[in-house]
Amino acid sequence: MKTKQIRERLNALRARKLVHLTPKTGRTGRYYEGTYRVNTYSDLMFLVTNLIKVSVLALEKNEGVAAQELPDPQYNVLQVLLHALQLIPIEELELIDELAQLLEEVNGDEL
Repeated sequence: MKTKQIRERLNALRARKLVHLTPKTGRTGRYYEGTYRVNTYSDLMFLVTNLIKVSVLALEKNEGVAAQELPDPQYNVLQVLLHALQLIPIEELELIDELAQLLEEVNGDEL
């Protein structure tokens, strides 16, 4: 009975918290596919171009980079950092906390 309750709680946690990575199986074995939220294909394109521009800026230290290639470096860096914040798996981190609590409860029953 206790095992069934634990399994139900773990499955509920997984459904609520494990939202960024989806397990997949391919030719080379098991891997995870990540998701990323964008509003439009244009947003995705701008994200990728901003990542490239910021990388160029970091490598070149803005020396030799034409103004038309990187007209607003602060904006590009800001956009990349905002997107990077979305990549942090907060839900998964909350899951780890809840799993630790669940394990303490289970281990407490065995003591």
